[in-house]
Amino acid sequence: MISIDHEACSRIASLVDKSVVREYKLDLKDENYYPPENTGLRETIMYFLVMVAMDHRLSRPGREYRAVVEGRVYRGADLLYKLGSLMLRRNPGFFKPENLMRINEKSVLEWLSAGEASPPDPGVRAELLRDIGLKLTRIYEGDVLRIIKPGEIELRCGVGDGVLDKLKIFKAYMDPVEKKSHLLIKFLEARGLVRVRDYWRKRVPVDNHVTRIALRTGIVRVSGSLLDKIVSGEEVSLEEDVLVRTCIREAWHKVAVEAGVDDYVLDDFLWSFGRKYCVRGKARCVEGSCPFMRGCRAFNQGLMINEHTFYNTWFY
Repeated sequence: MISIDHEACSRIASLVDKSVVREYKLDLKDENYYPPENTGLRETIMYFLVMVAMDHRLSRPGREYRAVVEGRVYRGADLLYKLGSLMLRRNPGFFKPENLMRINEKSVLEWLSAGEASPPDPGVRAELLRDIGLKLTRIYEGDVLRIIKPGEIELRCGVGDGVLDKLKIFKAYMDPVEKKSHLLIKFLEARGLVRVRDYWRKRVPVDNHVTRIALRTGIVRVSGSLLDKIVSGEEVSLEEDVLVRTCIREAWHKVAVEAGVDDYVLDDFLWSFGRKYCVRGKARCVEGSCPFMRGCRAFNQGLMINEHTFYNTWFY
C-alpha cells in the first residue's frame, strides 16, 4: 500500500544543496511573529507551546485563512503567528495557564479572526487550550519549565521521560506522528532555548507540504486503494493518515541523514518550498528553483498528485 523507496531517497538526498537549504532557515527571533528577545523564559516557551498547539488546518477548500493586518497580507501560519504576536504584545497574560483554563470558543474567534478570515474549528481550538491550561496547573503547578527545561534536552529518555513523551499529556500534542511536538522543539532550538542531545531522533514535522513533496518526488511509493483515494481526493481514515505520514517522516529522515542535513533545517526548506513552488494543484516547476527536478518522479513521469485528503484533525 505504501513503502519507502530507498533508491529514490538516495537520489533526492544527492540533490540536496546544503547552502540552499540553509538559506530557508526560519528566523525565530522575528518579532513580527515571535516574542521579543527580552521576553522571559517561561513566557517565551508558553507562547510557543500555545501557538504550535493552534498550528493546524487553518485553510479549507474555498476558505483561505488570509487577511490584511497592519497594512500587510498574511496567510496560513503567517497570519496565525502574526495574531499570536499581537496578542502577546497586547495581553501577555493571555498565554498563562490560569487564563487558558477559561478560554471559550468566542475567545478563540475574537483572537484568531482578522478581516474575513477565521479559524474553521474554534471549538476544538478552545478545548485544546483549556486542556493545556488545566493540565499545566493541576499536574505541573502551572510551570511549563517542568516539561521543557531550557538547555540540553532529550527527545526520548527512560520510560516516558523524554520531551516528546511528556508533551503527549496534552490533547494538542497526541499525534502519533508527533508533528506538533517536533515543530515545537524545532522552534525552541532555533530560538536558542534548547539543544537536542539525542539529535538522531529528530524528525521532520510532517504536514501537508512535506507530504505533497514526498509523494511527488517518489521517496515513498503508494499503490492500491490508498493511491486511488489520494488521486481522487477521497478522505482517508485516521489509520491511513497515520500510516502515510509515518512512512513519509522516516523517508525524509533517510534523505536528511544521507544528505548530511539536520532534519529540522531540512523541514524549514521543505515547508517554504512547498508553499511557494510545489503547491497543491499544479506545481510551479522552475529550473533553478527546484533542486529536485532531475530526480522527481512527478516532473519526469507526469505523476503530479496532491497530498492525501484528511481535514478533520488537529494533529497538523
